[in-house]
Amino acid sequence: MERDRLGTVWAGLGLIGLGIAFVVAQWIGWDRIWPLFPVLGGIGFLAWYALTGFKDEGLVFVGIMALLVGLFFFGFTLGFWEWGQMGDLWPVFPLIGGVAFLALFFAERTRDVGTLGVGCAALIVGVVGLAFTYGLVGSDIWRFWPLLLILMGVLSLVGGLLRTSRRK
Repeated sequence: MERDRLGTVWAGLGLIGLGIAFVVAQWIGWDRIWPLFPVLGGIGFLAWYALTGFKDEGLVFVGIMALLVGLFFFGFTLGFWEWGQMGDLWPVFPLIGGVAFLALFFAERTRDVGTLGVGCAALIVGVVGLAFTYGLVGSDIWRFWPLLLILMGVLSLVGGLLRTSRRK
């Protein structure tokens, strides 16, 4: 019974959201509003995670990814950036992935250090990539990328050892 009620609530919210999207699209056009769909999808995944008792942490990862990708694309459709700047803004995608992995890490009950390592590595790639594309660091910085592999390996090793010692 509770599940049926929850499904009805979601259907109602979905129809309201679609109606609002169609009204707004008539005012400003689909070419500007389309990123609303990943944003609403991300919010939906996060809401589903909360409404189902915070049980499926994977919903946090997908929700954060969709939400942030949609917000990033709004930057283009609303004129903050030009599509031609994507060559400079590509590091935003690893940043978004890093934030999503960190959100997943904090949502996990087991706090998998491997998830933390991947998130930190993605954040580092994104920050260094943006600094490089905007000329804040030279191309020498890319010589140090193997250090990211070492960091991820150490965090994975520590996570595996901690997981083994907790089971004993």
